[in-house]
Amino acid sequence: MNCLSAMFKYLLYLLNLVFVAGGVLLIVVGSIMLSTMGNFTAFDGGVSTKTIPICIIVIGCVTFVVAFFGCCGTIRENACCTTIYAICMLILFGLQLALSIWIFAANDKFLTSMGKVVDKAWDENNAAQGYPMDALQLAFTCCGNSGYQQYDTVPSSCCGYKDRSKVCEAAIYTQRPGCQTEFVDFWASNTDLIRWSSLIIALFELGIFIMSCCLASAMRKR
Repeated sequence: MNCLSAMFKYLLYLLNLVFVAGGVLLIVVGSIMLSTMGNFTAFDGGVSTKTIPICIIVIGCVTFVVAFFGCCGTIRENACCTTIYAICMLILFGLQLALSIWIFAANDKFLTSMGKVVDKAWDENNAAQGYPMDALQLAFTCCGNSGYQQYDTVPSSCCGYKDRSKVCEAAIYTQRPGCQTEFVDFWASNTDLIRWSSLIIALFELGIFIMSCCLASAMRKR
């Protein structure tokens, strides 16, 4: 292997280590989003809100596994494995880029739809639906759709109590913001992090794909 090929080999190895860290980052971000949302699956509309963090975790896991094996394959200098790895990088690059573009293009529409999720939870906040506002109020430390003033009797979840028989003190719920604002702000801050990190990782994947192709070609010629 000539000097240039050797340089590509070790540079690719280092980039894969960075890429492994990127996969871990996506897994952590997705996991934090899921844990913050708590048990919002009690509401039918809550299932769709968990689609994005679950997809992020899945992409993070795939990214981590592919990059980890890429590190091993690069060091072993196997042309076939390196080619397969390059193809995997190209596919991942396409997925990451599509995710980034979609979040950039549809961010405002997406945030509006998240606001409608809270509206629906408020409209269907009854025993038959399992009081979906309770899940929101416990998870996001908020009260009501736009504020506690919407309630005739403020529920205990506005004070962080899971037991609905408890009385919520005015000193607590009057300090709580509306759930729609908190929920939309939560998604706004996280989508900003997701779209920029996805774009950066996608650029890393493109660079890795190009170097993998060059390295595989050099291995075949050797």
